[in-house]
Amino acid sequence: MVVVVQLVRTLDCGSRGRRFKSGLPPKFLSLDCFRGFFHFCIMYITGIILAGGKSRRMGTDKALLEINKKKLLQHAIAFCSPFCTRLLISSNHKEHQKFGIEIIPDDINNCGPLGGIYSCLKQSETDWNFVLSVDSVFVEHEFIQEMIKARGNYSAIVPLHSGGKEPLIALYHKKAISDIKTQLETGNYKMNFLLEKVNTHLFDSTKWIEKYPKLFHNANYPEDLIF
Repeated sequence: MVVVVQLVRTLDCGSRGRRFKSGLPPKFLSLDCFRGFFHFCIMYITGIILAGGKSRRMGTDKALLEINKKKLLQHAIAFCSPFCTRLLISSNHKEHQKFGIEIIPDDINNCGPLGGIYSCLKQSETDWNFVLSVDSVFVEHEFIQEMIKARGNYSAIVPLHSGGKEPLIALYHKKAISDIKTQLETGNYKMNFLLEKVNTHLFDSTKWIEKYPKLFHNANYPEDLIF
């Protein structure tokens, strides 16, 4: 695969090669992947990979299982890397440290995905954060591109289709932290409750499922990893 990264010229660019007046790269980068010419408008997005689940249905740590000779956690890292300026792995498993990505353990144990999102949002240095469950192996870059474009004055951008909401393949703003903390303190760990409480944009994904039928399929059982 050939990857071409092109920096878009902006008023923030300095005149000495790749240095910039603000000390930061331009807000918007154009990344063309030969595999589909995906265009990402990066607004300093942090990628949060949820890999701390107990994998009861799989029977083993699913993050370390392989698909196409690549572990699921490696797959998630490779997927997020092109459009995320920093990656965090929500996990309490020491084995996940070997992938060279910062591991964020849960501040509050046994709270499910909501607890992992909360802990990572606290460590994030960007407003917007892309959350991806490690078992979401069929997500497409093209789809995430459109979700990123939909960002606005929201606390969350979550896919919606006939089967329901997909809060673990979604975008979350740091301003949701206080609401998540309050919810965790009450012992309510349901993602849907959070989405009803904060300003959530439900991103209509009907046409995307028509284009990619397995878009939101999860790898919960060993047979799900067989193509």
